[in-house]
Amino acid sequence: MPRFTAETAIAALEIEQLVIEWGYDLDLNGGMNVAPLCTDDCHYLVGGTLHQGHGPITAFYTARNERVATQQKDGVRTQRHTITNMRIQFPAADHGSAQFMLVNYSGEGKAPILNLVGPTIVADCRMEFRRDADGEWRISLFDSTPMFIGNDPFLNAAVVRK
Repeated sequence: MPRFTAETAIAALEIEQLVIEWGYDLDLNGGMNVAPLCTDDCHYLVGGTLHQGHGPITAFYTARNERVATQQKDGVRTQRHTITNMRIQFPAADHGSAQFMLVNYSGEGKAPILNLVGPTIVADCRMEFRRDADGEWRISLFDSTPMFIGNDPFLNAAVVRK
């Protein structure tokens, strides 16, 4: 079992809160505030496509939100990300990593979404973190591997590796 010092325990809590903030922004802001949670050189992989740095990460979510506006009922998509089974490690000073399971429920239109059979996707996720000069932890890498994929053409178009 990993052992934490008082300092690494605080850092683990800060990293966990950062991941929760990331999921919250995906759910309520369509990812438009994700880039500031990341390092300037962040490697952000979605469906096997790399978006490196703040500009490309923001462009990815801007394009996604434009697709929502034009392709989803009433221009709205309701989603919730459940983050669970988090495992945090510290491979070096001011560097952390986390593995966790992400369970996404989503559908087109305003809540409540009716007749949802199960999660839209369940993925194993990996994030790496770096403490920046301002003392804040930021995401330096995000990647995920889908384990279970539901029947949602909108989400599948973005995450299914071809």
